[in-house]
Amino acid sequence: MQAEAVAEKPIIQISHVWKFFGSLAALQDVNLNVQPRERVVIIGPSGSGKSTLLRSINRLETIDKGSITITGQDISHCSEHELNVLRRNVGMVFQQFNLFPHKTVLQNVTMAPRTLLKMSKTNAEARALQLLKKVGISDKAGVYPSMLSGGQQQRVAIARALAMQPSIMLFDEPTSALDPEMVGEVLDVMVNLAEDGMTMCCVTHEMGFAKMVADRVIFMDHGQIIEQGPPDRMFTSPRHPRLKQFLDQIL
Repeated sequence: MQAEAVAEKPIIQISHVWKFFGSLAALQDVNLNVQPRERVVIIGPSGSGKSTLLRSINRLETIDKGSITITGQDISHCSEHELNVLRRNVGMVFQQFNLFPHKTVLQNVTMAPRTLLKMSKTNAEARALQLLKKVGISDKAGVYPSMLSGGQQQRVAIARALAMQPSIMLFDEPTSALDPEMVGEVLDVMVNLAEDGMTMCCVTHEMGFAKMVADRVIFMDHGQIIEQGPPDRMFTSPRHPRLKQFLDQIL
């Protein structure tokens, strides 16, 4: 019974979080718990605080009030060393791919495990090749990012994040910089990750992906969580008029 109780403790706990940019409250009293293996998709209009919330989870943004706890550790009060250790456990994929242009795909994926985890070159490359196969681009290991499409570069970025063997993956609008025909290939990789049981928090405008993958959909507006629930209810029977208006506009 005790083991079950531990397993059910939230892996992410966000409590009464506020974030200001000058006088603008980007986050207003946000409360959110995420369970291990839960898939949370955050939707909302531009400027609603979605990306700020996601970036606060691994302290790329520092909050002004409240607390964020990851795997039991309050990230607002941890040392730089503790923060670096924690970030190894939280993979993040951004809108832009941020790959090193002078390094091959394989070198991009192996660099962090070799540098931070002190993994041997042989083990790091074996792991990287497995991940490149998982994201469907094992044949691109020896090429440079400039030789890849946007969708392929984003799949490399996902493999790079997974190479650190995180227990949580954060996705900040990972398809927004892609041409429409490349969106599907990246979403397919994310669907596979979800099916593998990865804890995921994803900010996206892809409502079809949210319906397919999310255990819970969060709707944000003006820095607040306005409504949340399972995707079936959120998309078919929204309760808050602002969510109804948002869905009418984008669907």
